[in-house]
Amino acid sequence: MHFKDYSWAADGGDNPHYKGYLDRKRVDKTEGYEVVYFCNDFLVDYDRPLTVANFQWAEKILRSPALSAIQSRATLNEEVNKRWSTFLFFTKA
Repeated sequence: MHFKDYSWAADGGDNPHYKGYLDRKRVDKTEGYEVVYFCNDFLVDYDRPLTVANFQWAEKILRSPALSAIQSRATLNEEVNKRWSTFLFFTKA
């Protein structure tokens, strides 16, 4: 994973093993297991090769400021796909 600030424990009563209705609809971008699930699922759904580079690219787009307020899994999938070829990621020096 590119970012190292994830929580790996369920927070706010969330269960990392629960894949119910809300997990199908929303993504908590602070929880590592949800980001892993989202990125892997995105790569499969959009026929992208399952590589570390592609995973991290999806992760960077997902965590970009432009998508920070979006929680809807469907909208995030659309937005990550839309930005896939044009996204520029700048790191702080």
